[in-house]
Amino acid sequence: MSANNFHYDIPYESSNTESLFTLCTRIVALNITSNLPMAQSLPASVKSVLVTLLGRRHLLTGPVLRCLAHPELKTLNLAGSKVRDSTVRILQCLTKLALLHIPGNEISTLGLVQLFPYLTCLEELDISNSKVDDQALVSLTDNCPRLHVIILGKCPDFTDRGFRYLATKLHSIAVLDISYTKVTDGGLKALSKGPSCCKLKELHIDGCQQLTSLCGPYLQAFPCISMLSFYDCPGLLKSEWFESFSCDKKKLFKNISFTI
Repeated sequence: MSANNFHYDIPYESSNTESLFTLCTRIVALNITSNLPMAQSLPASVKSVLVTLLGRRHLLTGPVLRCLAHPELKTLNLAGSKVRDSTVRILQCLTKLALLHIPGNEISTLGLVQLFPYLTCLEELDISNSKVDDQALVSLTDNCPRLHVIILGKCPDFTDRGFRYLATKLHSIAVLDISYTKVTDGGLKALSKGPSCCKLKELHIDGCQQLTSLCGPYLQAFPCISMLSFYDCPGLLKSEWFESFSCDKKKLFKNISFTI
């Protein structure tokens, strides 16, 4: 491919002088869609950088990801990209992934169940606004024991059955977002008695309409929690629970957010 066919007009992302490696990588990123065979032969280190750059620009289409995916890849952010069942086979090759962000994906339950057994090293997962149901949560729990950041917000298809399984099996949950889901008081009770109780630092339960003031004691059971968010949870504020939320406990929070 002649150099005359390449585009070089990439805006700088910082005021600092860029290394030759960074500059060349950004040029490749701009031209990659028309040069996929070349991209497939790049070293793994370059592919990893390109995955990050293209992910930020929402340019990781199926063909591009297929060329850049390699077994040593540790992080993958597909936010803004169309992720469907056809993407699962590509993701199954990324067995060392520690971070995967696929919010708003269109992967079916079967696709998720087929994916999670390959992601045993996963530590952080954003699968918000997707078709996660109880079966998918069970598969996630059984196959990804290292998870400590789990983003499940706006996943309306799973119930307390799947959530309780996750809450009672995973040992390292530090950040959990279950906003706008069907989780009930029983789900939070299971979480408060589960193996991650003493490790949970951040909990988002915004818009969980089925929560009531009865779950107040469960929210107070997490000794290390420093951030609690429960916007749009009217059931939590219908009784004296919030008024009785001890001042000493409130001081432990760096951030507590709610609506009345």
